[in-house]
Amino acid sequence: MIYKLSNEASKEEIEKEFEIPFKYPNLYRPNPVINGFHETNLSVVTMENQKEISLAIWGLMPQDFKEDWQIFQDNANTLNVQLEELESIAWMKESFKQRRCLIIVTGFYTHVLENGNTSSYHIYQASKKPFYIAGTYNMLDDGFLCTAITVGQTDKFISSYHNISNRAPVIVPKEQASDWLNKSTSINELQQMVQQPKKIQLEAKRMANGFFSQNQGADRRLNSLLTGFQSQ
Repeated sequence: MIYKLSNEASKEEIEKEFEIPFKYPNLYRPNPVINGFHETNLSVVTMENQKEISLAIWGLMPQDFKEDWQIFQDNANTLNVQLEELESIAWMKESFKQRRCLIIVTGFYTHVLENGNTSSYHIYQASKKPFYIAGTYNMLDDGFLCTAITVGQTDKFISSYHNISNRAPVIVPKEQASDWLNKSTSINELQQMVQQPKKIQLEAKRMANGFFSQNQGADRRLNSLLTGFQSQ
């Protein structure tokens, strides 16, 4: 499973790459480490609003959920969701059919266990441009969105840098973005996109020890900014 993402691209780079503006441009901040274990937000394009980039809390909760994010995540970690869950759990099944989204990232972090120690890697597009990963979303009782990464089986490249689990985000190339968001796309076609995703050229960089602890401050400052906005 994947619990840390990156989105280091500027607002201008993202809008140019995907030709979609941010709904709340003043709230976007590049972030080298987006930690899913904190209540944090991701940039998403939803089926409901395909012409703007919205914000969604990372961690899927049931539609119209009224309690706090932490309460639900303490009982059910839904940062990552597998296809089997999307097809078998009633409230997730509804999201998969009616509320899919594309999550914008510049990379994600993987981990290798070797000789009793772990090493971390940053996986990113060879072009260093932002890209889409598949997700689903719901709307909470307060009107805010929440989302989960759709994960599938790791391929040969990812497996070389991620042996703690065999799951990784499903990458959606730009040419398939409209298919993922299209209400008319069949379940069989969606299954194929998850189980046999098209490849984009990726690279991996080993991260220095202490990298994540060095970036905790920036992550928390960004969370405070977004939390302040949500409470208004």
